[in-house]
Amino acid sequence: MKLKKLTALVLASMMIASTATAVPVSAAEDNEYSVFAILNGEYDLADNLTMQTTLEEAGLKFDFTSVMGADLAEKRNLLLASGDYPEIFMKSGFSMTDLNKYGSQGLFLPLEDLIREHAPNLTKVLDERDAWKYLTSADGHVYSLPEIGRQDGAVTTYWINKRWMDNLGLEEPKNLDELYNVLKAFKEQDANGNGDTDDEIPFTATDVVKPDLLLPYFDINYDYGTKLAVIDDQLTYVPTSDVFKSYIEFLTKLYQEGIMDKNSFTQKHEQQGAIGQAGDVLGSFFDAGAFLTVGRDNDDDYIALTPFTKGTYPLGTAITPGTLVLTDACHNPETIISFFDQFYSEEGGIEAIMGIEGKTWQKTDDDKWEWILGNGYGDDVGTVRSSSTIQGAANHPSIWPNYWYDNMSPEVDPDEVYLNEQRAKMATDGKVPLPVMNYSEEDGLTIATLTADINSYIDQYVAQVATGDLTLDDSWDEYVGTLESMGVGQLMDIYQAAYDAGISAE
Repeated sequence: MKLKKLTALVLASMMIASTATAVPVSAAEDNEYSVFAILNGEYDLADNLTMQTTLEEAGLKFDFTSVMGADLAEKRNLLLASGDYPEIFMKSGFSMTDLNKYGSQGLFLPLEDLIREHAPNLTKVLDERDAWKYLTSADGHVYSLPEIGRQDGAVTTYWINKRWMDNLGLEEPKNLDELYNVLKAFKEQDANGNGDTDDEIPFTATDVVKPDLLLPYFDINYDYGTKLAVIDDQLTYVPTSDVFKSYIEFLTKLYQEGIMDKNSFTQKHEQQGAIGQAGDVLGSFFDAGAFLTVGRDNDDDYIALTPFTKGTYPLGTAITPGTLVLTDACHNPETIISFFDQFYSEEGGIEAIMGIEGKTWQKTDDDKWEWILGNGYGDDVGTVRSSSTIQGAANHPSIWPNYWYDNMSPEVDPDEVYLNEQRAKMATDGKVPLPVMNYSEEDGLTIATLTADINSYIDQYVAQVATGDLTLDDSWDEYVGTLESMGVGQLMDIYQAAYDAGISAE
């Protein structure tokens, strides 16, 4: 797949005088840009097949400084604080709060006009999806390019063992009472069929995927990040609501009857995978994909539990900002916007996500596609994706092409095909819980400070009630009062103002 036509566009863009140049650049350096980026696992974009192929075709050179994911935020922020920062931040994980902060300081270039003038592919997608709002900061500017995907669930998926249900002659539960009965049957009726009625773990959770991921099944369109939902037309902080009280009651019943794993409030997430892959013992759990917990040989035993009520399952926007930022040091920003715009077309999205045809992937006889393994770019799918495609593990500036979803061969990656099917099922009747909610830098810091302690206290309280250290009815009023004293009222004032502004902007 060749994109030679891009070269002419880039060269033309380079002839346009930039008004944002912070550092004088010689003519010989016009096509070279300094870039800060995350490593794709252990692989550097400086050596990445797709990155280097597309840059060479465009006549550009990126001088990469790459860091490990664990060091990303610290080193990124230190660079910005020092004043000696690169022209481009790519795959560097900026949140909207970050973009608001550095954009308002003038360190990041506003991109909305550059996108409309030099990125026709991206402009078309944003217009068609009415998605500009998801990129626009509180000051009205767009400071980053997005990753764009297909819309699916905004919370970690709840997987339930379909093979165990079949073993016991049970149907997929359609409400909480039926879910309880299925999980209870898992515990009492030797669901895995090995003759031991005590080795099944009907329900488990971890320190990363917590039990409150059940809340989307309580008939509210729950926003997991803010813990908000619109209930009876009112923006509601769910942890102080009657819905949350019902959730704790349900969880307590599971725990006290031995249906819920006793380690659910304390175990590390890697322990869940170790248990899931050691034997046929898990009835239900939360994870991004079932194969991550139970392994690739067993993931199709599990289904994503279908939402109980239409319109309540929370969906993401599928628009992730912060994947590419241009600083005020960037010369010829038009060139960079033009270059990355190729990845927002179907053809360019294929290159970004799948790599180079004939080297990392190939078409099959049945109009499907498959990875090429053992061709110098990796002997397994994970290595090929990390070493030779732009996607890697971090959000990246491109669109996920339809070809990826619709034409993937189940022979080469059946787990990915199955996961895509389950995600599509979850998205069918869901919706995005809240409008765009932007915060000032000050409000963003206040939210981060308050929620760190508040969220920890909520988790602690739920565990204390479920395990029997506290009684729900006797402790509920004190719990709500403690949250108020910790600043929930101040938090809700910020959320309400942002919500009202978001509704007005729609």
